[in-house]
Amino acid sequence: MKKIWNGIVGFVFGLVLLFNISVMNVAAAEYTVTAVEAVLYTNENTVILSEADDSAVVLPEVAANLPIMVTGVTSNGYFQISLDGQTFYIHGIGLGAEDTAGTAESHVYEVIMAQKAVFPEGMRWTNDNYYGWKGGTYAGGFGCAGFAFAVSDAAFGDVRATIHKDYNNIRVGDVLRVDNDTHSVIVLEVRENSVIVAEGNYDSSIHWGREIPKANLIDASSYIMTRY
Repeated sequence: MKKIWNGIVGFVFGLVLLFNISVMNVAAAEYTVTAVEAVLYTNENTVILSEADDSAVVLPEVAANLPIMVTGVTSNGYFQISLDGQTFYIHGIGLGAEDTAGTAESHVYEVIMAQKAVFPEGMRWTNDNYYGWKGGTYAGGFGCAGFAFAVSDAAFGDVRATIHKDYNNIRVGDVLRVDNDTHSVIVLEVRENSVIVAEGNYDSSIHWGREIPKANLIDASSYIMTRY
Protein backbone atom coordinates (compact mmCIF):
# COMPACT_ATOMS: atom_id res chain seq x y z
CA MET A 1 0.00 0.00 0.00
CA LYS A 2 2.74 2.47 0.96
CA LYS A 3 4.66 1.71 -2.24
CA ILE A 4 1.53 2.28 -4.36
CA TRP A 5 0.72 5.53 -2.57
CA ASN A 6 4.29 6.82 -2.90
CA GLY A 7 3.98 6.22 -6.63
CA ILE A 8 0.77 8.22 -6.79
CA VAL A 9 2.29 11.09 -4.81
CA GLY A 10 5.21 11.10 -7.22
CA PHE A 11 2.82 11.19 -10.17
CA VAL A 12 0.95 14.15 -8.65
CA PHE A 13 4.12 16.18 -8.29
CA GLY A 14 5.30 15.09 -11.72
CA LEU A 15 2.13 16.58 -13.19
CA VAL A 16 2.62 19.77 -11.21
CA LEU A 17 6.15 20.17 -12.56
CA LEU A 18 5.19 19.19 -16.11
CA PHE A 19 2.47 21.80 -16.37
CA ASN A 20 4.33 24.41 -14.29
CA ILE A 21 1.44 24.44 -11.84
CA SER A 22 -0.82 25.97 -14.50
CA VAL A 23 -3.84 25.22 -12.33
CA MET A 24 -2.67 27.98 -9.99
CA ASN A 25 -3.92 30.46 -12.57
CA VAL A 26 -7.48 29.40 -11.77
CA ALA A 27 -9.22 32.04 -9.68
CA ALA A 28 -9.38 30.85 -6.08
CA ALA A 29 -12.80 30.35 -4.54
CA GLU A 30 -13.58 32.31 -1.40
CA TYR A 31 -13.73 30.11 1.69
CA THR A 32 -12.46 29.64 5.21
CA VAL A 33 -10.67 26.57 6.60
CA THR A 34 -11.35 24.89 9.94
CA ALA A 35 -8.28 22.96 11.11
CA VAL A 36 -8.73 19.24 11.80
CA GLU A 37 -6.41 16.25 12.12
CA ALA A 38 -7.68 12.99 10.68
CA VAL A 39 -6.78 10.16 8.33
CA LEU A 40 -9.47 9.36 5.76
CA TYR A 41 -9.40 7.13 2.69
CA THR A 42 -9.80 7.68 -1.03
CA ASN A 43 -12.79 6.28 -2.91
CA GLU A 44 -14.21 6.20 -6.44
CA ASN A 45 -15.04 9.94 -6.20
CA THR A 46 -11.55 11.12 -5.21
CA VAL A 47 -10.12 13.93 -7.36
CA ILE A 48 -7.06 15.83 -6.14
CA LEU A 49 -7.29 19.60 -6.62
CA SER A 50 -4.84 22.48 -6.23
CA GLU A 51 -7.63 24.66 -4.80
CA ALA A 52 -11.03 24.11 -3.16
CA ASP A 53 -12.58 24.37 -6.60
CA ASP A 54 -13.70 21.54 -8.88
CA SER A 55 -12.03 23.18 -11.89
CA ALA A 56 -8.53 23.12 -10.30
CA VAL A 57 -7.79 19.46 -11.10
CA VAL A 58 -4.30 18.08 -10.52
CA LEU A 59 -5.09 14.35 -10.57
CA PRO A 60 -8.53 13.23 -11.80
CA GLU A 61 -8.27 9.54 -10.86
CA VAL A 62 -6.95 8.00 -7.65
CA ALA A 63 -7.06 4.39 -6.49
CA ALA A 64 -9.55 3.63 -3.69
CA ASN A 65 -8.70 2.98 -0.02
CA LEU A 66 -5.46 4.96 0.11
CA PRO A 67 -4.85 6.85 3.39
CA ILE A 68 -4.90 10.66 3.24
CA MET A 69 -3.86 13.09 5.99
CA VAL A 70 -6.66 15.66 6.35
CA THR A 71 -5.56 18.98 7.82
CA GLY A 72 -8.73 21.03 7.44
CA VAL A 73 -12.32 21.34 6.24
CA THR A 74 -13.27 24.29 4.03
CA SER A 75 -16.48 26.26 4.36
CA ASN A 76 -17.42 25.37 0.78
CA GLY A 77 -17.36 21.61 1.32
CA TYR A 78 -13.80 20.40 0.64
CA PHE A 79 -11.14 18.63 2.66
CA GLN A 80 -7.73 20.30 2.87
CA ILE A 81 -5.09 17.57 2.68
CA SER A 82 -1.33 17.22 3.00
CA LEU A 83 0.75 15.17 0.53
CA ASP A 84 4.50 15.12 1.08
CA GLY A 85 4.29 18.46 2.87
CA GLN A 86 2.25 20.14 0.13
CA THR A 87 -1.38 21.29 0.46
CA PHE A 88 -4.11 20.03 -1.87
CA TYR A 89 -7.89 19.69 -1.70
CA ILE A 90 -10.49 16.95 -2.22
CA HIS A 91 -14.26 17.43 -2.43
CA GLY A 92 -16.17 16.14 0.58
CA ILE A 93 -17.53 13.09 -1.27
CA GLY A 94 -14.01 12.04 -2.27
CA LEU A 95 -12.84 10.85 1.16
CA GLY A 96 -14.40 8.56 3.73
CA ALA A 97 -13.78 5.71 6.12
CA GLU A 98 -11.58 2.83 5.00
CA ASP A 99 -14.67 0.60 5.04
CA THR A 100 -16.19 1.47 1.65
CA ALA A 101 -19.52 -0.11 2.63
CA GLY A 102 -20.47 3.10 4.43
CA THR A 103 -19.42 6.69 5.05
CA ALA A 104 -17.96 7.57 8.46
CA GLU A 105 -20.38 9.65 10.51
CA SER A 106 -17.59 11.99 11.57
CA HIS A 107 -16.87 12.71 7.91
CA VAL A 108 -20.57 13.30 7.19
CA TYR A 109 -20.82 15.66 10.15
CA GLU A 110 -17.79 17.69 9.01
CA VAL A 111 -19.17 18.11 5.48
CA ILE A 112 -22.66 19.02 6.74
CA MET A 113 -21.32 21.62 9.16
CA ALA A 114 -19.25 23.16 6.36
CA GLN A 115 -22.58 23.89 4.64
CA LYS A 116 -23.30 26.57 7.26
CA ALA A 117 -21.26 28.86 5.03
CA VAL A 118 -23.76 28.24 2.21
CA PHE A 119 -26.86 28.16 4.42
CA PRO A 120 -26.12 30.46 7.39
CA GLU A 121 -28.31 30.68 10.47
CA GLY A 122 -31.33 32.88 9.83
CA MET A 123 -31.08 32.83 6.02
CA ARG A 124 -34.56 33.17 4.54
CA TRP A 125 -35.79 29.78 3.28
CA THR A 126 -39.46 29.06 2.50
CA ASN A 127 -41.60 26.80 0.34
CA ASP A 128 -40.58 29.00 -2.59
CA ASN A 129 -37.12 27.37 -2.43
CA TYR A 130 -36.71 24.12 -4.38
CA TYR A 131 -33.81 21.66 -4.66
CA GLY A 132 -33.51 18.57 -6.91
CA TRP A 133 -32.22 15.60 -4.92
CA LYS A 134 -29.69 12.93 -5.91
CA GLY A 135 -30.92 10.56 -3.19
CA GLY A 136 -33.57 9.02 -5.43
CA THR A 137 -36.42 8.61 -2.96
CA TYR A 138 -37.90 11.84 -4.34
CA ALA A 139 -36.95 13.93 -7.37
CA GLY A 140 -36.54 16.91 -5.06
CA GLY A 141 -38.33 19.02 -2.51
CA PHE A 142 -39.53 22.50 -1.60
CA GLY A 143 -38.84 24.36 1.63
CA CYS A 144 -37.72 22.16 4.51
CA ALA A 145 -37.29 19.12 2.27
CA GLY A 146 -35.24 21.07 -0.28
CA PHE A 147 -32.83 22.30 2.39
CA ALA A 148 -32.39 18.83 3.91
CA PHE A 149 -31.82 17.32 0.46
CA ALA A 150 -29.22 19.96 -0.49
CA VAL A 151 -27.19 19.41 2.67
CA SER A 152 -27.58 15.64 2.33
CA ASP A 153 -26.16 15.74 -1.22
CA ALA A 154 -23.13 17.73 -0.02
CA ALA A 155 -22.28 14.87 2.34
CA PHE A 156 -23.32 11.82 0.30
CA GLY A 157 -23.10 12.82 -3.37
CA ASP A 158 -25.24 10.50 -5.49
CA VAL A 159 -25.59 7.67 -2.93
CA ARG A 160 -29.17 6.38 -3.06
CA ALA A 161 -31.39 6.72 -0.01
CA THR A 162 -33.57 4.08 1.61
CA ILE A 163 -36.55 4.55 3.91
CA HIS A 164 -37.08 2.90 7.30
CA LYS A 165 -38.79 3.49 10.65
CA ASP A 166 -36.19 2.03 13.04
CA TYR A 167 -35.81 4.93 15.46
CA ASN A 168 -33.10 3.03 17.34
CA ASN A 169 -30.96 3.30 14.22
CA ILE A 170 -30.82 7.04 13.45
CA ARG A 171 -27.45 8.23 12.13
CA VAL A 172 -25.78 11.57 11.48
CA GLY A 173 -26.88 12.83 8.06
CA ASP A 174 -30.22 10.99 8.03
CA VAL A 175 -33.16 13.03 6.77
CA LEU A 176 -36.16 12.69 9.09
CA ARG A 177 -39.75 13.37 8.15
CA VAL A 178 -41.43 14.53 11.37
CA ASP A 179 -44.67 16.06 12.67
CA ASN A 180 -46.89 13.52 10.88
CA ASP A 181 -44.88 13.76 7.65
CA THR A 182 -45.18 17.56 7.37
CA HIS A 183 -41.59 18.70 8.03
CA SER A 184 -38.06 17.55 7.12
CA VAL A 185 -34.89 17.87 9.19
CA ILE A 186 -31.35 16.56 8.80
CA VAL A 187 -29.57 14.97 11.78
CA LEU A 188 -26.41 16.59 13.13
CA GLU A 189 -26.04 14.58 16.34
CA VAL A 190 -27.72 11.54 17.90
CA ARG A 191 -28.06 11.55 21.69
CA GLU A 192 -29.50 8.95 24.02
CA ASN A 193 -33.01 10.42 24.08
CA SER A 194 -32.92 13.14 21.43
CA VAL A 195 -31.44 14.32 18.15
CA ILE A 196 -29.88 17.65 17.16
CA VAL A 197 -30.97 18.81 13.72
CA ALA A 198 -30.63 21.46 11.03
CA GLU A 199 -33.69 22.54 9.08
CA GLY A 200 -35.05 24.92 6.50
CA ASN A 201 -38.40 26.74 6.50
CA TYR A 202 -38.24 26.95 10.31
CA ASP A 203 -40.04 30.26 10.86
CA SER A 204 -39.31 30.86 7.14
CA SER A 205 -35.55 30.54 7.63
CA ILE A 206 -32.56 28.22 8.09
CA HIS A 207 -31.97 27.03 11.64
CA TRP A 208 -29.10 24.94 13.03
CA GLY A 209 -29.03 23.10 16.35
CA ARG A 210 -32.62 22.44 17.48
CA GLU A 211 -32.95 19.48 19.85
CA ILE A 212 -35.91 17.16 19.33
CA PRO A 213 -36.79 14.36 21.79
CA LYS A 214 -36.82 10.97 20.09
CA ALA A 215 -40.29 10.37 21.46
CA ASN A 216 -41.51 13.32 19.38
CA LEU A 217 -40.16 11.82 16.17
CA ILE A 218 -42.38 8.76 16.15
CA ASP A 219 -45.85 8.82 14.68
CA ALA A 220 -47.86 6.81 12.16
CA SER A 221 -46.87 8.90 9.12
CA SER A 222 -43.26 9.92 9.76
CA TYR A 223 -40.12 8.04 8.69
CA ILE A 224 -36.34 8.12 8.21
CA MET A 225 -34.39 8.47 4.93
CA THR A 226 -30.82 7.19 5.22
CA ARG A 227 -27.95 7.05 2.72
CA TYR A 228 -25.69 4.67 4.67
